Amino acid sequence: MEKVKVTIIGAGVIGLAVAARLAPEFGPELLVIERHESFGRETSSRNSEVIHAGIYYPPNSLKAKLCVQGQRQLYELCHKHDIPCQRLGKLIVAIDEAEEKQLELNLGTGRENGVNDLELITAGRCRQLEPAVKARAALFSPSTGTIDSHSLMRFYHQQAKSLGATFAFNTEIKSIESTTGGYILETTSDSFSFSTKIIINCAGLEATVLSRKTGIPTPLVHYAKGCYFSYTGKSPVKHLVYPVPPAGGHGLGIHATLDLGGRLRFGPDLEYIEKPDYHVDSSRKNLFCQAIKRYLPDLDEKRLEPEMAGIRPRLQGPGNEFMDFIIRDEKKAGFPGFINLLGIESPGLTAAPAIADKVAGLLEDS
Repeated sequence: MEKVKVTIIGAGVIGLAVAARLAPEFGPELLVIERHESFGRETSSRNSEVIHAGIYYPPNSLKAKLCVQGQRQLYELCHKHDIPCQRLGKLIVAIDEAEEKQLELNLGTGRENGVNDLELITAGRCRQLEPAVKARAALFSPSTGTIDSHSLMRFYHQQAKSLGATFAFNTEIKSIESTTGGYILETTSDSFSFSTKIIINCAGLEATVLSRKTGIPTPLVHYAKGCYFSYTGKSPVKHLVYPVPPAGGHGLGIHATLDLGGRLRFGPDLEYIEKPDYHVDSSRKNLFCQAIKRYLPDLDEKRLEPEMAGIRPRLQGPGNEFMDFIIRDEKKAGFPGFINLLGIESPGLTAAPAIADKVAGLLEDS
């Protein structure tokens, strides 16, 4: 039976970042399995591509710590390796007094998380930055930006491959059997089986399914669908513009983001679904317009067109409170060397290099 030392399941941005981080040590002993024909075909390619600062997440949570650390690493990586990104800055805009008070709480949380460049600005200052935006006040985050996520994933993929890692695309895991000193995995590729000492579960939407397939007690994941509408023509804004986020940590609201070519898109909204479905219902345009016009009252509705949908693997279900990333070695559950990464939604893209470092640390401790 074929043997490898480390198997990563999933070649989204997280699996790729982990592969690139571990390849210098494990090289040819590292295998990445991906069920699609190439990398980054699910959540990693269907998102806002924002480099977050770490404003919203509860202090000391993994989301907060890894986002702040990951942002710094990501900008350094982009600068060093010419990965396209831009620091546009972000405005979180308050429309009424209650939202203005929420901004003050966001400011406090952000600073406690180590985001030291935040500025609470007046309506006048907001108009100077964005004349088309309506706001009573705003929280300005100058270090928030956007990245070409495909270029980032391509870099990670090439880096891991150049150091000897193997990628098996169009391959799914049928079964995982725990054995003495490791695991036996059976794949859909001609029922090929192999053994591995370490499994790193970066399967995104399917991560909890794989974990349960192994026999590990695993929380449910919820499919959180988000649709996007693109805006044709010249963008009325130069920064990223976000509403004050809804209470309970259920998304960040329908926001305005600019890609590296200056194209404007709005989204995502939030809809919990039973199974993956990427259809964008054009009738949702009315809800989008209502949400957007709170902060962009002169929006030309005729320029909005359905663009795409993405699905986030959320541990937090409808009506539930905040739930953090789960990144752990399952040795306490009786599965040593099985590292689970569950509920890796936003800010997963920003946190990717920091998540990879954390996984490397877990391996060192095991």
